[in-house]
Amino acid sequence: MKYGITLLGNRVSPRCTYANSILFVVQKNNEITTKKRIPINNLSLDELREVLLQNHVDTLVCGGITSDSKEFLRTRNLAIIDNVTGTADKIVQALKSGKLQQDYGFAETDSEPCKLPVNNQGHIDNSINFETPENSNKKKGEAFDCLECTNRVCLDGKTCEKSIGDIGCQLAPNSELLHMLDAATDIACEKERTLCRLSELIYFCLEMQYKRLGIAYCVDLEEPTEILVRVLRRFFTVYPVCCRVGGFIQTNPLYPESQKDKKNSIKDISCNPWGQAQILNRLGTDLNVMVGLCMGADCVFMQGSLAPATGLFIKDKSLANNPIGAIYSEYYLKEAVQAHP
Repeated sequence: MKYGITLLGNRVSPRCTYANSILFVVQKNNEITTKKRIPINNLSLDELREVLLQNHVDTLVCGGITSDSKEFLRTRNLAIIDNVTGTADKIVQALKSGKLQQDYGFAETDSEPCKLPVNNQGHIDNSINFETPENSNKKKGEAFDCLECTNRVCLDGKTCEKSIGDIGCQLAPNSELLHMLDAATDIACEKERTLCRLSELIYFCLEMQYKRLGIAYCVDLEEPTEILVRVLRRFFTVYPVCCRVGGFIQTNPLYPESQKDKKNSIKDISCNPWGQAQILNRLGTDLNVMVGLCMGADCVFMQGSLAPATGLFIKDKSLANNPIGAIYSEYYLKEAVQAHP
């Protein structure tokens, strides 16, 4: 079996036609017998196909590829393993071990996913120092507004005068935060893959080698959470934790005392985002996903979560859980503006 791996630098190219080289790997009896790398320069799909066929490639290993392009190559007797991410060495190791997978393909390893450093108080240790001698004397709280900027030098790779220093991506080599940015780039660079947010979550977690996911969900979104968990359990160990965990009762302030009696007082179960975070901390999750947590409750959850946290579904009772719709609605913008005199 001969594989052709499209690369951009030393990583699988986010899109096969963005590649600047192809690594050819011959595998016999789970052993790699030949490796050769040739340079290319943003070949068209037709040109890429010709290079693969001239080098007698059986299977193309790539990142993103459109469905039409995939069908085109398959009709030319080329098998495809797509949605693969990682370095060339990692892919070769995956071929050796038979762990390269079709669709959300990822070269899994036996190494444990790295964790953010945590101090003795259980809080994430922020070891990244953005302060430099150049900016340490800047006045605290100085006005900063990128929308008001007129020159946008940052878009040319330069540092603006009002920035907090040349922070760039100065993260520690081999750190989890740098790995996160690397994985985010793999997703963001692919313009034609058009992954939905759910697919991006899966792709990101596979890249990060996350195995244990926590789902902190609101009881109002229990049905979509059930579907989400079933999908994610195809790839990961998943722990869904409801916002009402603990069953803490609070008196409902919407009803005056005159409408209550001592035997049948009107009560409600309070949200417990801190409890959700503590349970998932105890379970040792690698990433926590928020599903529909209320405004403010999500802030509490993120403060309590030791693992990185991301939002997947945002609850919006008026806009069918599509809060960005308010920005394009005259009615909702007027309502928001009138919320405060």
